[in-house]
Amino acid sequence: MSDHHRHCFLLKGSPNEVLSDFLTLSKHFSTPLVAAYDVSQYDTALLSSTTPFITCSFKQALQQLGRSHEAILVDLTHGVSASALAILSGTVRGNGLFAIALPNDEWLSMADQDLSRYLPWPYEPEQVTSYFKHYLLNKLQDETSPFTLLRSSKNKKHSVNPLPALKPIEPNAPLTQEQAEAQSCLLAELAKSYVLIAPRGRGKSTLLGDSLAKLLGRGRRVAITAPNQEAILSLRSRFESTLSQIGIEYELPFFAPDALINAPTEWDFLFIDEAAMIPLPMLMALNKKATHCLFSTTNYGYEGAGKGFGIRFCHDLSVQKTTQNLALQELTLNQPIRWGGNDPLENWINDCFFLAATDSHTIDSIDENTTKPATEFKRLTGENWLTHSDKLADTFNLLVSAHYQTSPDNLRWILDDPSVSTYLLLDKDQVQSVAIITEEGDLPAALSQEVMQGKRRPRGHLVAQSLLAHEGINNAGQYRYWRISRIATEQTQQNKGLASQLLTYVENSASEGCDFLCTSFAASYDVVSFWLKNGYVPVRLGTAKDKASGCYSLMMVKPITEQASKLAIAWRARFIEHFLLNLLLQYSDLATNLIMLILTPKCDLRENLPALAQLSEQDLQDIVLFVEHHRPFDSIRAVFLKAMLFLTLKGLLSPNNPTEKLALEVALGRETKPTLQNAQLSGKKAMHQSFKSLLQKKLF
Repeated sequence: MSDHHRHCFLLKGSPNEVLSDFLTLSKHFSTPLVAAYDVSQYDTALLSSTTPFITCSFKQALQQLGRSHEAILVDLTHGVSASALAILSGTVRGNGLFAIALPNDEWLSMADQDLSRYLPWPYEPEQVTSYFKHYLLNKLQDETSPFTLLRSSKNKKHSVNPLPALKPIEPNAPLTQEQAEAQSCLLAELAKSYVLIAPRGRGKSTLLGDSLAKLLGRGRRVAITAPNQEAILSLRSRFESTLSQIGIEYELPFFAPDALINAPTEWDFLFIDEAAMIPLPMLMALNKKATHCLFSTTNYGYEGAGKGFGIRFCHDLSVQKTTQNLALQELTLNQPIRWGGNDPLENWINDCFFLAATDSHTIDSIDENTTKPATEFKRLTGENWLTHSDKLADTFNLLVSAHYQTSPDNLRWILDDPSVSTYLLLDKDQVQSVAIITEEGDLPAALSQEVMQGKRRPRGHLVAQSLLAHEGINNAGQYRYWRISRIATEQTQQNKGLASQLLTYVENSASEGCDFLCTSFAASYDVVSFWLKNGYVPVRLGTAKDKASGCYSLMMVKPITEQASKLAIAWRARFIEHFLLNLLLQYSDLATNLIMLILTPKCDLRENLPALAQLSEQDLQDIVLFVEHHRPFDSIRAVFLKAMLFLTLKGLLSPNNPTEKLALEVALGRETKPTLQNAQLSGKKAMHQSFKSLLQKKLF
């Protein structure tokens, strides 16, 4: 193809037939790749094949990031992976071959081996209609599809002609104008941090490898890291060829992310490739290891980080304190290099899986003299999406833009999981807010018992299983939960109460057939505040931080029935009792303002205070002796802890008051220097005097 576009074929037939056609088409290409859910039959065929090829299961597809192929066959006969399709299509060179294999007939009714990971207990793939397969087949057969159908038949000979060989890749091709401009920004060394965001095939690896070599040639101390070395093969190749031109011999300075963080070495430049695949807390730690850091990533698509990576991470970098001229400089590459512009395969993949960047849709202005249209709510499930493709696009783009790790596989989850319902809030038929609900619980008693004992872990049912296995609530499995798995609001419409309106609609819809609404999320102050405002109460806090967010996971519930309301009181009381003890045992790094928020009193849940927060007559006497006389502070530390927990649970301490925040931190034995400075207290004597005033005001 003179336009450097990829050749796309839809091959139909038996595995042997489509493999034969594929190998004929790719006869002049180097080492074709065959990918499938299970590649064992192709590994067997390879033993007797006269044409060499390599295989890759869908689970191994992520390892292909950063690589380049001339021909790929993706067999979807026995299993479909949206992420594998997206990843592998992005590795095919211009004028190369990307083929999809399907059986001649009955594909929609065939069992899908990849479907089970999307289904909660007790569903099995044979019981479920895959609406995602219907969706994908419609896309493959659509008039905008770039795929040419090639059907094999035992009774009919057809002619398959090999595609022309590709020109060799120029080993050290000059940088494009875009790449050169981005490199000039790097070599100017004006910013503390650089973020390079671009779609696949834009030459990020070439730019990084070339820049790394040139910085090394300038005598800079440089290093590179990535989730794995396989992801930087193209980068390594360019690094070595550029160094050869400069006349330097040097091994690529690659280090694992954790090794860089733990080592004392400081670098002039540190490059982090495929950054969106690395947890945010680790990225921030890496940012401290060099004078200049470059974070390279694809903002849309395969890493499953969604636009949230760009929004949140770039904000954190932009507000960092630095001695450099700039805290952050953002770079981008738009022109494709691996294939031609406006490539039909790239357009199809982006359209099919909503991978391309989209601008937030604008809301039509409403004349003040006209009546604003009533807000409309809509509920959609698997089959409904096939006739609401416009809403599917809006919904998925909204999720990608939110702070979620949204990947193409989530599209299949929404379409194929029978327990999933999607609720939309629309204005003028435009999606403004979305909530994805999964129905959980109602587990048999025997299964619940085995879950609590750690013997079983059925698919799905996150809240019921966690309350059973981690909190030991023996009747938690019998109740029915609607878990708000995802919730997002269009960016220009946030902080207007739309998400809360949508939650109210969901709650009204759940009035029959549900005991609890619930949610589980990475706990930050703003998000916890949102759920508390909507009447949810905490019942469990995870014991390990989420790798992606660096936050502890908080589980909250909102009772729907009278019986559930009684249970929620008991569950929260038990959680608070354990939480107070765990603050001293395992949550030393939990933010003080978040602690105070979690302990926020609920007037509708009037449980008794835990023993650790109850003050006896003797305790009050000890406090009086400290406040009004000369009792040393160190002699009442235990009583002071009880007093601070008492005041927090009563809602009498505010995280916005530095002195009150300091008091709780001291009570918990925490590092207090920053808060002490914020409270404008000069030393220990002034601090103790502030505690006396606080106790006098709040307790007496």
